[in-house]
Amino acid sequence: MEKTVLIVDDSNTNIFLLQSILETEGIKSSVAVSGKEAFDFLEAKKPSLILLDIMMPDKDGFMVLEELKSKPDMKNIPVVFITAKNDTNIRKAALEAGATDLIQKPIDVDNVLKLVKSILLN
Repeated sequence: MEKTVLIVDDSNTNIFLLQSILETEGIKSSVAVSGKEAFDFLEAKKPSLILLDIMMPDKDGFMVLEELKSKPDMKNIPVVFITAKNDTNIRKAALEAGATDLIQKPIDVDNVLKLVKSILLN
């Protein structure tokens, strides 16, 4: 089964950067620009990993994660938050909410690849 990463972010720049990083390693990705679009995608396909921006206009990442965790067919999909928030408590809040990990912006290419590969290989 092919591994796919769903990128959920309202910034085209971040989407392009993340897709480029994944493509260099041959990792297939799909994109959603909102929480609603993410759930539309998830109704049809289940990715191996979700990279989820915290700050989005319709539903923030925490709201999307909470909804994901409430759905039996989606609750086990690993979610890595992406954020520009430079708050020391954000990682703790993310992990307590059920995220697998958190990536801080600006995005460090090597760290993203290491984290994504680690999750996809498990």
